[in-house]
Amino acid sequence: SRTRWHAKISACSLFHACVDSTEKMNALLPKTTQAVILAAGRGSRMHELTEHDPKCLVRLANRPILAWTLDALRANGITDILVIGGWKHEALHAWCDSVRFNPEWSRSNMVRSLMLASDWMQRAPTLIVYGDGAYGPACIRRALQCSQHDWCLPIDRQWLDLWQRRFENPLYDAESLLLDGDRLLSIGNRAETLAQVHAQFMGLLHLQPAAWGRASYWLQQKEARDGAQSIDQLDTTGLLQGLLASGEQMRCVDVDGGWVEIDSPSDLYCVEQSLHMPGFTHDFRV
Repeated sequence: SRTRWHAKISACSLFHACVDSTEKMNALLPKTTQAVILAAGRGSRMHELTEHDPKCLVRLANRPILAWTLDALRANGITDILVIGGWKHEALHAWCDSVRFNPEWSRSNMVRSLMLASDWMQRAPTLIVYGDGAYGPACIRRALQCSQHDWCLPIDRQWLDLWQRRFENPLYDAESLLLDGDRLLSIGNRAETLAQVHAQFMGLLHLQPAAWGRASYWLQQKEARDGAQSIDQLDTTGLLQGLLASGEQMRCVDVDGGWVEIDSPSDLYCVEQSLHMPGFTHDFRV
């Protein structure tokens, strides 16, 4: 009995020692203080709302979409912010000190813009942020909770509430995302059933410098093999799926609400109306 008691004490001590060690190791990891915002597209579905300004400066709840996200990043200690612009990129300088222009914005997808920030991502942990999303402080705080992993994908398991408000058919514009626990199995296909959508990609991605180094090599190999157009057409979830197929391991963190995506005037109307309704899970102002 005494032997079993001592064994339990030893096991308990070992467990707490491991927990303490993990917490100390995590504390030694560099804090995420930089972000890259991808805001090159015009947003053609916004029609005249983006005639004179980039999509990220469309007003939502009386402020530009970008303003909500910048405040949320800074509230979480992320003060070194680079914006990749394209359409009407000159207007972005009033909002951010660091702006780079993607000259291929009109004929390329997100990954080309991302590649313009390669030097940033090689120097420190980075949060990638889509410019057409409005993210709240609580959302960004939760998105950083698994930043110790090489790849961390914030996901929204409550996505259906938002998509049902935006679309008559919630599978419209929804991408597949399959999980095993917190491990990402696949992403980015057109979802045919709700069972194929364990959660939804939020336009956020956290990565360590080593992860981007491997991604850069993968992109170089793909461009050499398939041509420049294969990179021009590549979006973020396509990149993630390709990296998964090459053997990369990616972890996910549940964020669940506190953000919105704006793709059309109807999205603007839907979100602004929902902000006045009780029980709205995606209030980005908090």
